Amino acid sequence: MLRAYGPLRGLHRLLLLALFERHPAPGQLVMDGIAVHPDVRGRGVGSLLIEEVAAVAAERDCREIRLDVIDTNPRARALYERRGFTPVRTEHTPYLRRLLGFGAVTTMRRPVATRGAGER
Repeated sequence: MLRAYGPLRGLHRLLLLALFERHPAPGQLVMDGIAVHPDVRGRGVGSLLIEEVAAVAAERDCREIRLDVIDTNPRARALYERRGFTPVRTEHTPYLRRLLGFGAVTTMRRPVATRGAGER
């Protein structure tokens, strides 16, 4: 945020986003902020990152992974759905569209395979 918007405009955006911080429920791993460089998108890197997150979740005995995806990122949402995430709720935030560039956030969840069930 600071790099994209500068110190003053970026800081107030960060503070606003901090209001939306969500803590994991017991047995839940929250996946936040993965990104794939544009030069390597479409090559399976995002899927590999998600599966590594799933492996970490299994090692920590988590039962599910949770993430939030914004409405202006349909490619990410499609990736998450292909990797087994399902939407559980959408929070409409039209007041943030002008400030942050998105107007809705969808929470998605995916169960974590238990160790010994063919997963790493």
